[in-house]
Amino acid sequence: MKNFTKKIKNYSFRSIRTKMVLFFLIVALFPLLLFGLLSYGKSSEIVNKQFNDYEQFAVSQLNEQIENIFEQMYVVSKDINQYLSDPTLVILQEEIPRTYTGFIEIKNFERYLEAHKTYDTKGIYLITNTGYYYGNSRLDIHKLFKKPFWKEINSLKDGDLWIGFYNTDHYFTGKKDEKIIGLVFPIESDFGVLKGSKLLVETNAEELFSYIGFLENDLHASITLKNGKNQVVYKTKNTQKELTTDIIWNNHFEAYGWDIHIRIPKEYYYQSSTVILRYTIAAILFSIILVSVLAVVFSVPLTRGIKSLNSSMKRVSEGNLDTQIPIRSNDELGILSQNFNVMVNQIKELIEKISMTERLKRQAELKAFHYQINPHLLFNTLNSIQWKARLSGAKEVQGMIYHLTEVLHENLNFADELIPLKKELKTIQHYLKVQEIRYGQTFEYIETIHPECLDYLIPRMSLQPLFENIFFHAFEDGRGRIELEVTAQPGYLELTLTDNGKGMNKETMDKLLDPNHQGVNGRGIGVYNVDQRIRLHFGNEYGLSIESVAGMKSSFRIKWPKRS
Repeated sequence: MKNFTKKIKNYSFRSIRTKMVLFFLIVALFPLLLFGLLSYGKSSEIVNKQFNDYEQFAVSQLNEQIENIFEQMYVVSKDINQYLSDPTLVILQEEIPRTYTGFIEIKNFERYLEAHKTYDTKGIYLITNTGYYYGNSRLDIHKLFKKPFWKEINSLKDGDLWIGFYNTDHYFTGKKDEKIIGLVFPIESDFGVLKGSKLLVETNAEELFSYIGFLENDLHASITLKNGKNQVVYKTKNTQKELTTDIIWNNHFEAYGWDIHIRIPKEYYYQSSTVILRYTIAAILFSIILVSVLAVVFSVPLTRGIKSLNSSMKRVSEGNLDTQIPIRSNDELGILSQNFNVMVNQIKELIEKISMTERLKRQAELKAFHYQINPHLLFNTLNSIQWKARLSGAKEVQGMIYHLTEVLHENLNFADELIPLKKELKTIQHYLKVQEIRYGQTFEYIETIHPECLDYLIPRMSLQPLFENIFFHAFEDGRGRIELEVTAQPGYLELTLTDNGKGMNKETMDKLLDPNHQGVNGRGIGVYNVDQRIRLHFGNEYGLSIESVAGMKSSFRIKWPKRS
């Protein structure tokens, strides 16, 4: 696994595209991360401060709203209590008026109570010790007395008061589920019906609870209200579990003993900065993707050009000097491709010059080889002419001289290096006539050639050295059979020259094709020379090969392309 990871790493960092993508990412992301973190820190600080100020303002508004309601109710109750506590102003002599004057006095008092009402005041009532009340006629006193808080009111002392929340189900008319704030204040009077009476001031709390609901829903706040006896008079439903990280505000009303407890979870308190962080991270991720895409888009043309240049270099290294790179741009890569094309052309021209020089050198060597007339042929032929001249008539001598002349004529002709196969075979016919005159009709020659092969070109003097090797090494006194077969293969010709002579071992075959081996008096260089001339003209995939079985036969096989 470690080696695999190392290979992947090495391969990845060898790619210029990977390096460019990493470079773009580093260049783009470093300032983006730096400024992103700085902007996030600053913006979250500002937003958190603004949110904190807003929440503090909202909490202060709630405190102020509750305190204003309490203060207003308290002022009204104190004013009415002070009015009723003045002995000189006592006007209520009896609960139920029996005279018109008493009826007028009650109506005037109720008008006095109505005069203390404000827009949010639900009602103001004076409730006597017997359960009779003064105020509007909507109040169901029996239901009021059944409310749980009224038992606490009966135990109030002079100067104390009670404030709390309850519903409006003790009214004969109107909604039964409206939230109100009630204040009960004992009247400080010992005269008549006022003795033991209580003043009830009720204020509509719908707007207050609407504001509380706003804090609970929008700010996700949990609100708890406690009265002076540390009793919970209101608490947000379905509150979350309290954590030490929560943001908490507490406020205590000294005049009434109430406490307001507001708690906001930290996650909601810093929700705005969290949103900023998410958007910052999203922007960074988007930038990473964008930079990666742009890096790939911009690197593709460059890497494609580099890969094309690398592929072209590889083809040139394999020997394809016709390789050229198309020029698609004028930038540095285009200039590099242009210089590569010029370099390949120069290499091609240089190789052609070297090849031509070597060819001329080889031709000079071959021409020098042509001057090396085999002395055995010349001397033996001359001896034969001498003996035949003595033993025969002049006609046979004349024929032998004729065939010898034709052979020497072809050997000493340097005009054309490549000649048709039929012309080379004609020279062989003259050569065989000379050998027939020399040895007599002791050998058999069989020639099998397809007519279409006769016009294809072959290097001059490619066959005579092979026939010489047969007569001087394979046969004894020229006795044997020689078979020549030429076949046409797809794209090339194949010539097979077989004799039934004494054959050769592997060492002898290797020496015939060894450039460093030279036989006695220069013998043996002709076979090697034939192989080299074919390779020189047609390439190393062509040439001469030898197969032999000692004591039975030998075969020379020449392979060369079809050229005419």
